[in-house]
Amino acid sequence: MHLDLLIRGGTLADGTKAPASRADLGIAGDRIAAIGDLSEAKAARTIDATGLIVSPGFIDPHNHANNEAAGGALNIPAADNSLRQGVTTLVTGNCGGCSWPVEEYFAELEQVPIRQNHAMLMGMGTLRSQAGVPSARTATPEEVAAMQALAARAMDEGALGISTGYFPAHVTIDEICDVAEPVARAGGIYASHIRNEGDGLLGSIEEIIQIGVRCQMPVQVSHIKTYGQRNWHKIDAALSLLEHGLQRGVDIMADRYPYPACFTGIGSLLPMWARSATHARGGWEALSDPDWNQRVRTAVADQFHLIGGPQNVLFAPLTPDPELDGKRLGDYAAEIGEDPIDAAIALIQRTGVSCIYFVMSEDNIETFYRHPQVMGGSDGHLRVFGEGVSHPRNYGTFPRIIGHYGRDRGLFGVEEAVRKCTSMAAERFGLRDRGVLAEGQIADIVVFDWDRIIDRATFEDQHRYPEGMEWVIVNGGIAVDRGETANRSYGRVLRRGE
Repeated sequence: MHLDLLIRGGTLADGTKAPASRADLGIAGDRIAAIGDLSEAKAARTIDATGLIVSPGFIDPHNHANNEAAGGALNIPAADNSLRQGVTTLVTGNCGGCSWPVEEYFAELEQVPIRQNHAMLMGMGTLRSQAGVPSARTATPEEVAAMQALAARAMDEGALGISTGYFPAHVTIDEICDVAEPVARAGGIYASHIRNEGDGLLGSIEEIIQIGVRCQMPVQVSHIKTYGQRNWHKIDAALSLLEHGLQRGVDIMADRYPYPACFTGIGSLLPMWARSATHARGGWEALSDPDWNQRVRTAVADQFHLIGGPQNVLFAPLTPDPELDGKRLGDYAAEIGEDPIDAAIALIQRTGVSCIYFVMSEDNIETFYRHPQVMGGSDGHLRVFGEGVSHPRNYGTFPRIIGHYGRDRGLFGVEEAVRKCTSMAAERFGLRDRGVLAEGQIADIVVFDWDRIIDRATFEDQHRYPEGMEWVIVNGGIAVDRGETANRSYGRVLRRGE
């Protein structure tokens, strides 16, 4: 047998629940050709994986690596910060926003040297925009019909399903289910940044279960969390709801990133009702109206209470901003001599300011990861090394799940750690021939050191690559070789069914 690549002597964690075991793995072209004792095989190149884990490439089911942000794949095709974590496949188009048209975006991706595989959900927010639905009201029947046609088109062009974002109340369950009907008919999935992850958490999980029942389609709770200290106690009830959904016949799962802080805009210091009302009054300029400003100040004060105060807001603009980069809101307000509420409102009016919010419980993260329906996911962006303030999840998500929560905290062994980063997402999103190690499967593979793998990025020093990730193989090509990214690109666009 002659092979293009032979990985010899490693311990294979194949992405299933099967016990990890020592075996050789041979690759011919872009496929796994053989697994077992390959001591007699010849190969163009051999990797000695003795003492290392050989697993399927990691699949990130929730990220923002399409071209909706400054770190999109068309701008940063090399994707070092994600690739060097071991991520071989990205599922983009999350939280209600996608690149449009889907086929046009896929065609553009195929013209740039992407280093990872890219699949995409369509975003319902994007469909609303394309159908001309004003953001401040419910869609009319004619607009729903237009969105249904767009959804059917996106599925035909290869989208995996549909995502929704943090929608206000006027985007009703009826509208969501009507728009999702052609997606369900085509066998797609519904993934949602649920309507409320804090005070309204339990009702929002019940809502996604209702959508699963009505639409008869799989549903995914995106980056599941208990937002704000006064909501941390709801975790048991939240997980009970997932289990109740399963008992009702709903195919419901969730993903989770391994850090206690989220990343979003400064506008999140306004609750949804205040954002919607402000836009109805003419936009952010309405925040300066004395009567409305007083109500907004009360709302921001309550948000401060929810998140534990202005020091739990760290500025992290996507575009470098020396005035704000790496500063806490409380310190910034003191620096400019303003009340933190006034400073926050002024920054909301500026727009474009992203922040890291320290609002979650480490204990709850562990509880989420122990649950069999929760997989790994980054909620991250592609970033250029060293530019701006980044969230550590952009560099360390999957090594942290495996090294910190698996090995160090003992939440699960290598088999379950790998499964949560590979086959769970592949099965969930219908990624064929990926997510497990078996003969005939696509050769997306990582080789890592179980004893060393760990994230090194922190909230203070965010641009740091992980340790212990030795090789990353994408479609049979060595994309990362002992910590060095290859000059060649091996990534592909993955359309639904591919």
